[in-house]
Amino acid sequence: MQYTMTDALPIITKILSEGRLSIFAGSGISVESGLPAWDGFIDKYIDICEELNKSLEPCYQFTDIISDAKASKDKNLISTITALKGKVKEIKTHGINTDFCDDELNALFYGAIPCDYHKTIVATNYRHIITTNYDALLEKAAKQEGYTSLLTRAYSYTEQQNLSMAIYSGKTAIIHAHGKIADIKLDQFVLTEEDYLAIMKHNPGFRLIINSIFLTNSVLFAGYGGSDPHFEDIISDLNMTLNWNAGGAELPRCYIMLKKDKVTPIREFLSDKHRVDIITFDEYTQMKDFLKALEISCPRSKP
Repeated sequence: MQYTMTDALPIITKILSEGRLSIFAGSGISVESGLPAWDGFIDKYIDICEELNKSLEPCYQFTDIISDAKASKDKNLISTITALKGKVKEIKTHGINTDFCDDELNALFYGAIPCDYHKTIVATNYRHIITTNYDALLEKAAKQEGYTSLLTRAYSYTEQQNLSMAIYSGKTAIIHAHGKIADIKLDQFVLTEEDYLAIMKHNPGFRLIINSIFLTNSVLFAGYGGSDPHFEDIISDLNMTLNWNAGGAELPRCYIMLKKDKVTPIREFLSDKHRVDIITFDEYTQMKDFLKALEISCPRSKP
């Protein structure tokens, strides 16, 4: 189902006021902080791989794959990234150190400051704050805005015991579903569905934690665009696990905020199939206003 922001606001506000709403934040919320959105990050990833390639001896270079990646990234993005990551992994098996590339990747995220999106999200009484972003801007916002208790409960997907304790105690946590800045490696970055499923396979406790959140909360997705595959990965995995594709009205729902020109018939079909309601807007300022209205209606208490 599709909603305008005007129609969706009372629905989402009611769920939030009942303590049954979590938020899932994508790369779009960090664009105002100077970080790249999904498309921009892919361009940077290719650039770093090209820099690595130039440093290699000819027998290890993969110039043809780099050229093909640049030419085909818009048409076959997943195959492009899978090939590049596979090549980097292969290079490392020959004892070649790629730390300088890892450092350049990490440098993308350092020095950025929180924007209004981060501040509004931490100031709103969401049950949990989940993000696929590696940056620490939500934590920085929590510190700046005085939510010090929330700041102490920011975890990577690998910290399953701490996450479990936060959920059991009923306290809000910031959950990095793909890891934190310190986890970034050129050949380990979570970019494709295969990467995401590998996290779930090798960290069954985290998968259980995520499913428990979706079992007990409706979830609002913010900052996910038309080209960002992570939203589909998460929802597909959830529905495969819980078999909710044809569930009833009493089950939790997911809501995704999308710019109108990003709502394609295919996305609309998949959203209907996977119990996801689309909240449309014309300008990004409207999404910011929507999130701010939620903050005003249900602010988070400071310690």
